[in-house]
Amino acid sequence: MVDVKKFKSEITQWMAAMESSTRVLITSPGAADGDSIGAQLALRTMLLQRFPKAAVRIINDEPLPLRYQFLPAADVVHTPESFGATQESSTFDVAIIVDGGIDRAGRVRPYFEKAKTTVFIDHHAVSIEFPYSIRIVESTASSTTELMYHLSQSSDFKTRVDSDFAQQIYLGLVFDTGFFRHSNTTPEVMELSALLLRTGFDFTRVGERGMLERSFSSLKMMSETLNRSELTGEGKIIWSVLPQQTLKKYQATDDDREGIIDHLFLTQGIEVAVLFFELASGKTKVSFRSQGNIDVASFARSLTEHGGGHKKAAGALLEQSIWDAAPSVLNRLEKVVGGTK
Repeated sequence: MVDVKKFKSEITQWMAAMESSTRVLITSPGAADGDSIGAQLALRTMLLQRFPKAAVRIINDEPLPLRYQFLPAADVVHTPESFGATQESSTFDVAIIVDGGIDRAGRVRPYFEKAKTTVFIDHHAVSIEFPYSIRIVESTASSTTELMYHLSQSSDFKTRVDSDFAQQIYLGLVFDTGFFRHSNTTPEVMELSALLLRTGFDFTRVGERGMLERSFSSLKMMSETLNRSELTGEGKIIWSVLPQQTLKKYQATDDDREGIIDHLFLTQGIEVAVLFFELASGKTKVSFRSQGNIDVASFARSLTEHGGGHKKAAGALLEQSIWDAAPSVLNRLEKVVGGTK
């Protein structure tokens, strides 16, 4: 159960900083997923209700994926380019990063580090150390949006839960629980979902657009990637690669890889699914899903300091090319899977 009372001193320090602040930055690592964008938009709502005179800006390193642009207030999400075009100062009094650490914030990191007060809000148990002014991390939360909801209802915020706010929170819940299929789906998550649904928003639309809807080109790309999949580790590991040339072939975007790992994972008899994704920079993003016997968060962290996540779902950013990374990672993973009883 998520109990934000344990963060009373951190919240008090945060609120004190907000009282004297006029400019606030909200960001998250890399390309926003359903949980991080839901958390960012919900936090913006919380802050504007509590501190209506503050200028609260959301700036991410990468553009907001098309699948999330239907969300209420999604049009306020900037990249450094679009924010710079507004002629606003890049100096903030308070900077907040949600759903991951500042090490993966890319071009937004300089904005964050210049702030007088830095706040880290997350539900991941593993993250790179950074001297944040305030840390609010609750690994028992299913998602950062679940943690954000409980913060929103604390005595320091008392945020109104209308249909707009509800769907921002709900998207994060369905994203990180896999439509309430994953083991992080607690009775409290279901109760919170019911509370949100009572505000009357179209939860079918939020779930389908935010999680399932794909362009035709991305569907073709996913088909080729799944067709390329192979088994290893005595049939306990399924893996595939998604190089940039495949994205270009179908005129797809980085975000179109979303969901491919889940299709791999739901293959009968496997224990771990792995997807190697080639970034435009030439680096490799690796995604892992586990049935539970293998702690893929620990495995991802063993590969690089830029690795981590949850026991059953994790990722890592590797400096290697996709063709060098795949055999290296699989060789190490086969030894781990083979040694698990």
